[in-house]
Amino acid sequence: MSKLYSEGWSDNVHISIADARQLAETFLAKGGIAPTDAAIIADILLEAELRGRKTHGFIRLTGIKSRYEQGERTDIQVDEEKGPCVRIDGGNQPGYLVAYRAMELAIARANQSGASIVGVYNTSHCGMAGYYVDMARKADVIGLLFVDCLPRITPEGGTEAILGTNPIAVGIPSNTVPLLFDMSTAAITNGDLLVAMQESTPIAEGIAFDPEGEPTTDADAALKGSVRPFGGHKGFGLALITQILAGALVNAATIPPPGKNYGLLIVAIDPTSFVPLAQFKTEVDTLIAHIKENRREAGVAEILIPGERAYRQREVHLANGIHLEDTLLNQLTY
Repeated sequence: MSKLYSEGWSDNVHISIADARQLAETFLAKGGIAPTDAAIIADILLEAELRGRKTHGFIRLTGIKSRYEQGERTDIQVDEEKGPCVRIDGGNQPGYLVAYRAMELAIARANQSGASIVGVYNTSHCGMAGYYVDMARKADVIGLLFVDCLPRITPEGGTEAILGTNPIAVGIPSNTVPLLFDMSTAAITNGDLLVAMQESTPIAEGIAFDPEGEPTTDADAALKGSVRPFGGHKGFGLALITQILAGALVNAATIPPPGKNYGLLIVAIDPTSFVPLAQFKTEVDTLIAHIKENRREAGVAEILIPGERAYRQREVHLANGIHLEDTLLNQLTY
């Protein structure tokens, strides 16, 4: 393929947004993913890069392609429906694509009926959870997403992985700052560990165990072992609840093996079911304004709203392009 990037950094290369998108779509197509589907997955990964979430960005491409080449799939389809609730069989399709289609359906049904709940099973890792609730926010719908995945987190006081990193994300419409809450229930995510491995850097002390249950700062040992929940017993509680809501409740594996039968639970709410949209957005904006005007601690220049920092980074990267590790770029341009 023609060169899409400019050299200059010893271990990074600069690439434009258009070329980055082409790179991702082309790489996924090599694995047999249809162009339309590849474009959706590439956009999700590119948004992660734009928002500074490299742990959920292009570093995931090789794994997505490899899994697609090895797995057997069926069509994504609704297989249960009752009132506002819908269950989707993801057909073992890439989690990115399944989550995208599920959120599309949740938004459409919320616009039609006021609210919807969509459960998904038989899928895999879906990447940056904030992308999907941002779809809802942009459609003037409140979006909530709970994700179940392979065991990575210990219970509070334990050393063996039994719960997933289990992200929780919420997107809320407003007129001013994009309000996007996206968190992992783990003290450190799988993506952070992958980046630490790629960059040969240690992780923080006190957040991970090796396979024998001993504390470790080695990312590879932590990936083979386990990590603590964030915030002690509070994070453990959130991870446990998410595992049930996005696992047992939706017919997904309660303790899924790597990449198999992960689950999602999506809740979409049309604010006009309760109040006029303009009123709702004005109240949200007013609350945000009061928060940002709050008296600050010494040394704090500005109070930021969840999602605000990521969107600022996005604007910078849209204007200037992104940087990719040269080793990763070599993998994607073979």
